[in-house]
Amino acid sequence: MGSEWHLLFFLLLTIWSKGAVITAVVFNDLPRTVEVNENVAAGVVASFTVNCTTPSSSGPSVTLQNISPTTMFFNSPNALGNGTFQVTLRPGATLNAREVNQYTFTFQAECPGETISTSQLYIQVKEVYELLCDNSFLDTAAKPLVVPEDIAPEAVIYTVTLKRQGRGSLTFGFENVLVPFTINTEGQVRVPATGFTREQAGKLFQTNIVVKDADGRNCSSFLEVQVQPVYHNTVNFTAEIPETSRIGTSLATLTCVDKDNNNRTLQYHMENNQTPPYSFHMEHNVLQVNTTLDYDSAAMISRGFLYQATILVTDNGNPQQTTRIPVLMTVSRVNEYCPQCPRQSSYSISEDAVFGDFVGNVNGTDRDYPFNNIEYNILGEQNVFYVGRQSGDLYVLGPLDYEKQKSYRLILTLKDLDNDVNPTKQFTTPCNITINVLNVNDNAPVCTPDFETRTICSTRATDTSIVTLQCRDEDEENGRLIYTIVGGNTNGRFRMIDNSLFHNTFSFNRDGIFDPRNYELLVQVMDSHTPHLSTTATIIVHVIPWTTTVPTTSTTTTTMAPKKPIILHRTEEYWAPDPWFVVVLTVTGILLLSALGLLFWHFCCRKAQTEASQPLLQNRGQRMERNYIVTEESSNDKGNVSAEVLSLHHHFDGRAQDPVTGQHYLYDSSSGARRWV
Repeated sequence: MGSEWHLLFFLLLTIWSKGAVITAVVFNDLPRTVEVNENVAAGVVASFTVNCTTPSSSGPSVTLQNISPTTMFFNSPNALGNGTFQVTLRPGATLNAREVNQYTFTFQAECPGETISTSQLYIQVKEVYELLCDNSFLDTAAKPLVVPEDIAPEAVIYTVTLKRQGRGSLTFGFENVLVPFTINTEGQVRVPATGFTREQAGKLFQTNIVVKDADGRNCSSFLEVQVQPVYHNTVNFTAEIPETSRIGTSLATLTCVDKDNNNRTLQYHMENNQTPPYSFHMEHNVLQVNTTLDYDSAAMISRGFLYQATILVTDNGNPQQTTRIPVLMTVSRVNEYCPQCPRQSSYSISEDAVFGDFVGNVNGTDRDYPFNNIEYNILGEQNVFYVGRQSGDLYVLGPLDYEKQKSYRLILTLKDLDNDVNPTKQFTTPCNITINVLNVNDNAPVCTPDFETRTICSTRATDTSIVTLQCRDEDEENGRLIYTIVGGNTNGRFRMIDNSLFHNTFSFNRDGIFDPRNYELLVQVMDSHTPHLSTTATIIVHVIPWTTTVPTTSTTTTTMAPKKPIILHRTEEYWAPDPWFVVVLTVTGILLLSALGLLFWHFCCRKAQTEASQPLLQNRGQRMERNYIVTEESSNDKGNVSAEVLSLHHHFDGRAQDPVTGQHYLYDSSSGARRWV
């Protein structure tokens, strides 16, 4: 067992010792950062050394893993021996700090028997404010820049290029101010605005283009231009044609003269510089329309409604002579299309809209240029809506009422404007527009009549309707109405079922609940919309007590929910007579009342002498009530009074029972007199 432990310890020691001698390659001076100017010349820009821990005959090997950002400006590391390596810039490479201001190199080094190592080198490019022109034109100037004499005015023939931009804005100028060219702030050399003259044809122009930056640095670029003469007569053809010209329409017949061959060998062609292409073609010497001309398009608007082309006339001589005839065609507008009605023909607006509220936009269209230039008008007389003449916006003008008119049908006229060279040529299109009025709950219910009077007996059946209210809601013809008794329902003797009034059992118990005989009921009639609107109807009910009325032995307390006060506005008319009429009427009334007073006093005096009083006596001892007439007569003896009690003589036509005492009595239905049986 002891020998096994010694063997295990020896193996672990061997493994540790082998791991201890495995080392990595060492970059002595990496990672680090190297700064170079952007105008640095091709060659060495950085160097570094790599050492192997264990000496080796072959030495370390280094490879470039990648460059970030990727570029071809640098070469792979160059080994100089003794573990020294160089990074070089390739010839022709142009560093630009404005574009890339740092490059990251990742190198990998390895030695035999050692761990591979990686490290980075950072090359920062510093901006150098240097102005450097590109003279590649001078290097290849064996042949000058050749331009034809009839080149288009202001055409760009050369652009100055710079190797270094310098600082700030640049200015360009010619060292030789006698050259006919112009140069702009972007370094573009252009043909004169009037083109080359005949005298300039065949001449060679040389000049240096001087470039300066904001710091005053300057450089120059050489330019040499040869103006090639073109032997032809300069002819311009300009015309205006309507856009409706058909294909094949002849525009002009050219008559050209060749003194060498009496016009028999001249050929007419259209050059390939037409704008738009293939707009015209030559039929022998006749210029004809080759495609449909269109004034109403975005492309023609961008070209200013111009068609450009060039006719080339050549002979068969040697050398061949040519003549170019520029063609400039202006297309005139023609009113071709009628305005189109909008896709939307129906609009909606609430009936509570007020003056100036926006309804919608009548978005008519017109394909003629200027596009959609339309004037809007409402046909006929109406004072409810109006339309913006230029915008086509519909607005509310007058009040709306859904209950009176639910929709409006308008006829709008759309007339195009300024679509033809003849201003009187206009098209008008009628459009039918429907405006639907949306209902809003703005009318309270209306009851007809709003005041009812009914007389009922107290014994009337409780399931029989007393009165049915006739109410309607103008906002909704068959809308549901809610009827609620909000006032005058003493002891809760009445109830509403829908629009009908029913009564409950009455009580006329003098020792208990004694219901009134007259009721003034206030019935609130409310619609079912939001917001809720209501009105109040009044029902007067006169109750005649009847013997079969069942007395109520208990008191029912009805708790009425608080109601929101309703403000009613009532206009009363009154008569205001003249003051003189009031005076006359007052005096007449006083005189009349005085005459009546005297007459009444005289009548009472006479009656007192002939008639005695007739008091009504009641016999309360037997709980029975009887009526008697007592007549008193005077006699000669004082204190001796005789009374004669006579029963009243009446015609009783009915019999009933008193609900309190249970006694039967006779009654006269015409006078209301009663007599106990």
